[in-house]
Amino acid sequence: MHPPVAQREAHAPGVPPVEPSTRFAARVAAGMFAGLAVLLVILAALTGGDVPAAVRFAIPAACALASVALHVNSDRIVQSTLHAAAALGTLLVTANLLLADDTLSGEFLYAWLALYAAYFFPIRQAVFQIALMGAAYLAVLIDTNASAGDVVASWSALLGVVVPVAVLLRVVRGGVTQLVRSLSEAARTDPLTQLKNRLALDQEIDEQLERARRDGRPLTVVVGDLDHFKFVNDQLGHRAGDRALVRVARILNRHGRAADTIARTGGEEFTLLLPGSSEHEAFQAAERMRSAMASEFAGDPVPITFSFGIACFPDHGPTSDILIESADQALYAAKALGRNRAIIFNREIAAVFAPDAGGRGLDASHIDELLRLADQLDVRDAGTSNHSRTVGRLCSMIAEQLGLPPERVERLEVAGRLHDIGKIGVPNAVLQKPGALGATEMAQVRTHPEIGAEVLAGNGLEDLRGWVAAHHERPDGKGYPAGLGGDEIPIEAKIIAVADAYQAMTADRIYRAGIGSKAARVELLRCAGTQFDARVIAAFMAVLDELERESLGMLAE
Repeated sequence: MHPPVAQREAHAPGVPPVEPSTRFAARVAAGMFAGLAVLLVILAALTGGDVPAAVRFAIPAACALASVALHVNSDRIVQSTLHAAAALGTLLVTANLLLADDTLSGEFLYAWLALYAAYFFPIRQAVFQIALMGAAYLAVLIDTNASAGDVVASWSALLGVVVPVAVLLRVVRGGVTQLVRSLSEAARTDPLTQLKNRLALDQEIDEQLERARRDGRPLTVVVGDLDHFKFVNDQLGHRAGDRALVRVARILNRHGRAADTIARTGGEEFTLLLPGSSEHEAFQAAERMRSAMASEFAGDPVPITFSFGIACFPDHGPTSDILIESADQALYAAKALGRNRAIIFNREIAAVFAPDAGGRGLDASHIDELLRLADQLDVRDAGTSNHSRTVGRLCSMIAEQLGLPPERVERLEVAGRLHDIGKIGVPNAVLQKPGALGATEMAQVRTHPEIGAEVLAGNGLEDLRGWVAAHHERPDGKGYPAGLGGDEIPIEAKIIAVADAYQAMTADRIYRAGIGSKAARVELLRCAGTQFDARVIAAFMAVLDELERESLGMLAE
């Protein structure tokens, strides 16, 4: 884990953060050296003026080593202690020299303390330390020299050397600091796109999560991957691929906010952190980027599209690792569902599209799993699992009324239960919206037949796939997704369309109450021949008549 934000910001410019073990060792060393200095001062005071030379040198040396150890610690509280330690070192050196009546060693030690402060301290503290050193040195000179001229000459000589060198050190320090920052930034930047790299992303996502937890705000991760980018490199060359990646980076930057983090985290993979964005807002942002990308590269020899996976803290993961894994699973689903789309993570997606060596691996043996998934999606969409089950039963009744073979009737009931399985790729916020859908939201909902067909793309599911893909087509050619008309639409898809519409109109939904069977009949008859197949409508009316007779008979009993 990375150090907390406040701790990292406390470090002096150009000084990298240190690990807790290093910080602890520095504190121990600083305490030992400071304690040694105090003991030596006490010894010097007890012995009076007859202080051994070794003690005179040991006192400032211990103070200096204590200051160095404190500087390694690099913590905000200890930074303040560091300035005080250097000032204390000056005073202790002064006391030692006054007791020893010797300034020869003091000149070097005073200069060292001043220049040390000039390089490592902020400018105001450095000026204070140099002034303190100069005043203390002047006091020593006055005490040990009888001639005022000698005092002024010695004091001016030392300050005349210290001050210019201190200014030079400040210039050098600024250059070193800038160099460290440049190297640090280079280590966090992708050299091709100039976006942040995975190292920078790993650091920033922990910071952003900490803020999100503290502020109670969402944080959304969007993982994007260019579709079939290998074709660009294979057909146009790697230089063309590099130029395309630079263009991609410009588009992402253009559509991102100032607060967003955009990083290149793989060859053609990009990751975005969107602080404060809900999953729906992130989906809209991803859609804008996806559309911009498709438009930008539409005229290229090898058009490029983008697929996105979206995961939001805290709903889809409490930690950075889980959050990114959830976004990766959603991205994998977007790839499996045809690419050039954005998918928000949900548990159903994780269950069906978990990456493995054989891909999804869905086939006829997974029918039971798909039916359970359809029930879960019904609960997510309508709050009940009855919609798809009811559509399946109505489909089988209509098929029997039309005289379809028993095996097709059975398969059609399964298709009816699976007709909305493509809503696995539609955001919850759209499915559960209490008001009317906007144009963008309606476009998202209209992708579910194609997504459903992709889910049912395995062996042994070909018939179900075709029926589910076409169940929103219309005889008049105004349906979707392919705009089929008349006999181009399988009869099974026409049956699903009628059963689905009737059940949707009569059931209560979060955004409206059901209109009742009689009103639904009127609507179906009104749309016969345009939105719905007239032969299927006639068969369904007969089914409803039979159901009503059975219901009246049960009431009579």
